[in-house]
Amino acid sequence: MRDVWYADNRDLIKWGVLLQLASIFEVGRVLQLAFYRPGEFGRLVIDGQEHEIPEEVIAHFRNLRTIGSLGSKVRVTVFDFVFQDRAAYLKAVLALLPAFAQERCIVFLDPDTGLESRTPSLDHVLASEARAIWDAMKAGDVFVFYQHQTNRAGKPWIEPKRGQLADALGVPTEAIKVASGLAIAQDVVFFYTRRA
Repeated sequence: MRDVWYADNRDLIKWGVLLQLASIFEVGRVLQLAFYRPGEFGRLVIDGQEHEIPEEVIAHFRNLRTIGSLGSKVRVTVFDFVFQDRAAYLKAVLALLPAFAQERCIVFLDPDTGLESRTPSLDHVLASEARAIWDAMKAGDVFVFYQHQTNRAGKPWIEPKRGQLADALGVPTEAIKVASGLAIAQDVVFFYTRRA
Protein backbone atom coordinates (compact mmCIF):
# COMPACT_ATOMS: atom_id res chain seq x y z
CA MET A 1 0.00 0.00 0.00
CA ARG A 2 1.33 3.40 -0.89
CA ASP A 3 0.69 6.28 1.46
CA VAL A 4 -0.23 8.58 -1.43
CA TRP A 5 -3.45 6.58 -1.87
CA TYR A 6 -4.40 6.34 1.79
CA ALA A 7 -7.79 7.65 3.01
CA ASP A 8 -9.80 7.39 -0.19
CA ASN A 9 -13.22 5.75 -0.64
CA ARG A 10 -11.61 2.32 -0.76
CA ASP A 11 -10.39 2.86 2.80
CA LEU A 12 -13.96 3.50 3.91
CA ILE A 13 -14.91 0.13 2.48
CA LYS A 14 -11.73 -1.53 3.74
CA TRP A 15 -12.10 -0.53 7.37
CA GLY A 16 -15.88 -0.89 7.33
CA VAL A 17 -15.51 -4.47 6.09
CA LEU A 18 -12.73 -5.24 8.56
CA LEU A 19 -14.66 -3.97 11.58
CA GLN A 20 -17.82 -5.80 10.48
CA LEU A 21 -15.83 -9.02 10.05
CA ALA A 22 -14.26 -8.49 13.47
CA SER A 23 -17.75 -8.32 14.93
CA ILE A 24 -19.05 -11.33 12.98
CA PHE A 25 -16.08 -13.52 13.91
CA GLU A 26 -15.63 -12.06 17.43
CA VAL A 27 -12.08 -10.93 16.68
CA GLY A 28 -10.29 -8.47 18.95
CA ARG A 29 -7.46 -7.39 16.66
CA VAL A 30 -6.86 -6.53 13.03
CA LEU A 31 -3.27 -7.04 11.97
CA GLN A 32 -2.81 -5.04 8.77
CA LEU A 33 0.09 -6.28 6.68
CA ALA A 34 0.35 -3.07 4.72
CA PHE A 35 2.93 -4.08 2.11
CA TYR A 36 3.96 -0.48 2.68
CA ARG A 37 5.85 1.44 0.03
CA PRO A 38 6.45 5.11 0.78
CA GLY A 39 5.32 7.40 -1.99
CA GLU A 40 6.44 10.73 -3.26
CA PHE A 41 4.01 13.57 -2.87
CA GLY A 42 3.90 16.33 -5.43
CA ARG A 43 5.02 19.85 -4.74
CA LEU A 44 2.90 22.94 -4.33
CA VAL A 45 3.37 25.97 -6.55
CA ILE A 46 2.51 29.28 -4.95
CA ASP A 47 3.01 32.39 -7.02
CA GLY A 48 5.52 30.57 -9.19
CA GLN A 49 7.59 29.15 -6.32
CA GLU A 50 7.69 25.46 -5.45
CA HIS A 51 7.06 24.34 -1.89
CA GLU A 52 6.89 21.01 -0.11
CA ILE A 53 3.58 19.96 1.38
CA PRO A 54 3.99 20.51 5.12
CA GLU A 55 4.70 17.27 7.01
CA GLU A 56 1.78 17.84 9.39
CA VAL A 57 -0.62 17.93 6.44
CA ILE A 58 0.75 14.66 5.09
CA ALA A 59 0.67 13.15 8.59
CA HIS A 60 -3.00 14.09 8.97
CA PHE A 61 -4.29 13.01 5.56
CA ARG A 62 -1.90 10.28 4.37
CA ASN A 63 -0.45 8.51 7.42
CA LEU A 64 -1.65 4.91 7.27
CA ARG A 65 -0.56 4.40 10.89
CA THR A 66 -3.32 6.69 12.19
CA ILE A 67 -5.85 3.86 11.82
CA GLY A 68 -4.27 2.45 14.98
CA SER A 69 -6.03 5.20 16.95
CA LEU A 70 -9.45 4.30 15.58
CA GLY A 71 -12.03 4.69 18.33
CA SER A 72 -13.11 1.05 18.35
CA LYS A 73 -13.01 -1.89 20.73
CA VAL A 74 -11.13 -3.71 17.96
CA ARG A 75 -7.41 -3.03 18.23
CA VAL A 76 -5.53 -2.33 15.01
CA THR A 77 -1.87 -3.10 14.51
CA VAL A 78 -0.30 -1.75 11.33
CA PHE A 79 2.73 -3.68 10.14
CA ASP A 80 4.45 -1.02 8.06
CA PHE A 81 7.82 -2.64 7.44
CA VAL A 82 8.87 -1.22 4.07
CA PHE A 83 8.05 -3.64 1.27
CA GLN A 84 10.93 -3.60 -1.17
CA ASP A 85 12.52 -7.03 -0.73
CA ARG A 86 10.01 -9.87 -0.89
CA ALA A 87 12.05 -12.41 1.06
CA ALA A 88 12.87 -9.96 3.87
CA TYR A 89 9.26 -8.81 4.08
CA LEU A 90 7.85 -12.33 4.30
CA LYS A 91 10.46 -13.29 6.90
CA ALA A 92 9.46 -10.25 9.01
CA VAL A 93 5.74 -11.08 8.70
CA LEU A 94 6.30 -14.69 9.72
CA ALA A 95 8.38 -13.51 12.71
CA LEU A 96 5.57 -11.11 13.72
CA LEU A 97 2.62 -13.52 13.71
CA PRO A 98 3.60 -15.49 16.85
CA ALA A 99 3.39 -12.24 18.89
CA PHE A 100 -0.40 -12.50 18.48
CA ALA A 101 -0.71 -16.17 19.40
CA GLN A 102 -2.89 -15.44 22.44
CA GLU A 103 -5.65 -13.58 20.61
CA ARG A 104 -7.90 -14.20 17.64
CA CYS A 105 -6.93 -11.89 14.79
CA ILE A 106 -7.88 -10.78 11.35
CA VAL A 107 -4.70 -11.03 9.32
CA PHE A 108 -5.27 -8.52 6.56
CA LEU A 109 -3.04 -8.53 3.48
CA ASP A 110 -3.23 -5.06 1.95
CA PRO A 111 -1.17 -4.80 -1.25
CA ASP A 112 -1.57 -2.03 -3.82
CA THR A 113 -3.39 -4.21 -6.34
CA GLY A 114 -3.95 -7.73 -5.03
CA LEU A 115 -2.90 -11.23 -5.98
CA GLU A 116 -0.18 -11.64 -8.56
CA SER A 117 -0.92 -11.20 -12.23
CA ARG A 118 0.91 -12.71 -15.19
CA THR A 119 3.62 -10.10 -14.68
CA PRO A 120 3.78 -9.58 -10.91
CA SER A 121 5.37 -6.49 -9.41
CA LEU A 122 5.60 -5.02 -5.93
CA ASP A 123 1.96 -4.01 -6.44
CA HIS A 124 1.05 -7.67 -5.92
CA VAL A 125 1.27 -10.45 -3.35
CA LEU A 126 2.60 -13.67 -4.80
CA ALA A 127 0.51 -16.80 -4.37
CA SER A 128 3.41 -18.39 -2.48
CA GLU A 129 3.52 -15.44 -0.04
CA ALA A 130 -0.22 -15.62 0.60
CA ARG A 131 0.14 -19.37 1.25
CA ALA A 132 3.07 -18.92 3.64
CA ILE A 133 1.11 -16.38 5.69
CA TRP A 134 -2.02 -18.57 5.63
CA ASP A 135 0.01 -21.59 6.78
CA ALA A 136 1.48 -19.56 9.67
CA MET A 137 -1.92 -18.43 10.96
CA LYS A 138 -3.58 -20.19 13.88
CA ALA A 139 -7.02 -21.77 14.04
CA GLY A 140 -9.76 -19.17 14.48
CA ASP A 141 -7.87 -16.38 12.73
CA VAL A 142 -9.51 -14.75 9.72
CA PHE A 143 -7.53 -14.19 6.52
CA VAL A 144 -8.63 -11.07 4.59
CA PHE A 145 -7.17 -10.06 1.24
CA TYR A 146 -7.48 -6.75 -0.67
CA GLN A 147 -8.14 -7.20 -4.40
CA HIS A 148 -8.37 -4.34 -6.88
CA GLN A 149 -10.07 -4.75 -10.25
CA THR A 150 -7.71 -6.53 -12.62
CA ASN A 151 -9.05 -5.33 -15.95
CA ARG A 152 -10.94 -2.45 -17.44
CA ALA A 153 -12.37 -4.30 -20.43
CA GLY A 154 -15.57 -5.31 -18.68
CA LYS A 155 -14.58 -8.95 -18.31
CA PRO A 156 -15.35 -10.70 -15.02
CA TRP A 157 -12.49 -10.35 -12.56
CA ILE A 158 -13.83 -11.18 -9.08
CA GLU A 159 -14.50 -14.90 -9.56
CA PRO A 160 -11.23 -15.60 -11.40
CA LYS A 161 -9.26 -13.90 -8.61
CA ARG A 162 -11.32 -15.70 -5.97
CA GLY A 163 -10.42 -19.02 -7.58
CA GLN A 164 -6.78 -18.02 -7.89
CA LEU A 165 -6.64 -17.16 -4.18
CA ALA A 166 -8.37 -20.42 -3.23
CA ASP A 167 -5.77 -22.33 -5.24
CA ALA A 168 -2.97 -20.36 -3.59
CA LEU A 169 -4.25 -21.15 -0.09
CA GLY A 170 -5.16 -24.74 -0.94
CA VAL A 171 -8.81 -24.34 0.05
CA PRO A 172 -12.04 -24.90 -1.91
CA THR A 173 -13.22 -21.85 -3.85
CA GLU A 174 -16.47 -21.75 -1.86
CA ALA A 175 -14.41 -21.29 1.33
CA ILE A 176 -13.31 -17.88 0.04
CA LYS A 177 -16.06 -15.33 0.73
CA VAL A 178 -16.37 -11.89 -0.86
CA ALA A 179 -17.07 -8.52 0.78
CA SER A 180 -17.48 -5.20 -1.04
CA GLY A 181 -19.00 -1.76 -0.97
CA LEU A 182 -20.13 -1.41 -4.56
CA ALA A 183 -22.15 1.73 -3.86
CA ILE A 184 -18.90 3.41 -2.72
CA ALA A 185 -16.29 1.94 -5.09
CA GLN A 186 -16.89 -0.75 -7.71
CA ASP A 187 -13.26 -1.59 -8.37
CA VAL A 188 -12.31 -3.32 -5.12
CA VAL A 189 -13.36 -6.40 -3.17
CA PHE A 190 -12.11 -8.17 -0.08
CA PHE A 191 -11.73 -11.92 0.01
CA TYR A 192 -11.87 -13.62 3.38
CA THR A 193 -11.81 -17.05 4.97
CA ARG A 194 -11.42 -18.40 8.47
CA ARG A 195 -8.56 -20.69 9.45
CA ALA A 196 -9.93 -24.00 10.76
